[in-house]
Amino acid sequence: MNNEFFGRSIFEMNYSIFQNDDEPLLQPNLNLHEGHRERLRNKLVESNFSQQDDYVVLEYLLTLCVKRKDTNELAHQLINTFGSLAKVCDSDISLLTKVKGVTPTIATFLHSIPFICRNYQLSKCKPKQSLTCPQDIFNYLGKAIFHLPVEEFYLICLDNNNGVISKYGIAMGKSSSITIKTKELIQKALDAKAEKILLVHNHPTGDVTPSTEDIETTKRLYFNFTLNGIQLADHLIVNYQSKFFSFSQEGLLKQFDDACKHALK
Repeated sequence: MNNEFFGRSIFEMNYSIFQNDDEPLLQPNLNLHEGHRERLRNKLVESNFSQQDDYVVLEYLLTLCVKRKDTNELAHQLINTFGSLAKVCDSDISLLTKVKGVTPTIATFLHSIPFICRNYQLSKCKPKQSLTCPQDIFNYLGKAIFHLPVEEFYLICLDNNNGVISKYGIAMGKSSSITIKTKELIQKALDAKAEKILLVHNHPTGDVTPSTEDIETTKRLYFNFTLNGIQLADHLIVNYQSKFFSFSQEGLLKQFDDACKHALK
């Protein structure tokens, strides 16, 4: 047998398994993933991301920051490590980068998603919207922060008709506790010429029951706002299950008001 012909035939021919003369079933130069990203994108866009497995959505997200590489395996690896899409995005960057194949860029991108969602929701808050009950407050701002993996605290300034004048992010923690500066809150309310104010913060732990610190802080703020002629109308604690605790609805503000009047006498 001619060695030159044998070598050329090995490297130049297209191999197939059970092939016929017209159509080889498998060729060495066939790219099995060709067009996969486009098919994945079209699948999710056409369904509006509805009823899609977590790993499918995560795979798509990874394609936005990983170029020219299959992201399916990494998506499965992340879901297997953390348990769900939400837990992946809620994880610290330091934990994400421990997963093989996750670069600091990928980790930062995934970690930023809950906060991008928060900004998206906050941007939909309408100015001058009237907030007259706890559900209004939750719909207005609670929905923007209830899912966050860290605690955040907000101040909403209202006019005398309960219309929103402005809103401020006061404190944003890296854990489940934050520090509230009374003078800062009062000054912002005074600058906004607020007649009333609302407080909103989230509990990443999922329990909306106010802690002893929550109660004491709210009581202190109630006294200070009252002394400055501003009514603290409610304080809402929200969680990732879309539940909330209202200090007004549960009668705590009435207790603070009675204590404040007694102290002023």
